[in-house]
Amino acid sequence: MTTKHINSWDWDIRVRHRNLKAGTLTEKDVEKHVHALPDLESQTDPVTLAQPAIAGREDSPS
Repeated sequence: MTTKHINSWDWDIRVRHRNLKAGTLTEKDVEKHVHALPDLESQTDPVTLAQPAIAGREDSPS
């Protein structure tokens, strides 16, 4: 049995699609990694920020 070493930057959401396409990661690798992550929801605080780029021009100041 071979253990694949996957660098931490290979999990970055911004490059994950490229890694999946190249075969660096498999869907099974991603699923296993996601299920191994701890649930830290109870240690978070909600943050509400206006996002004018998403909301559109009518919500942004002139």
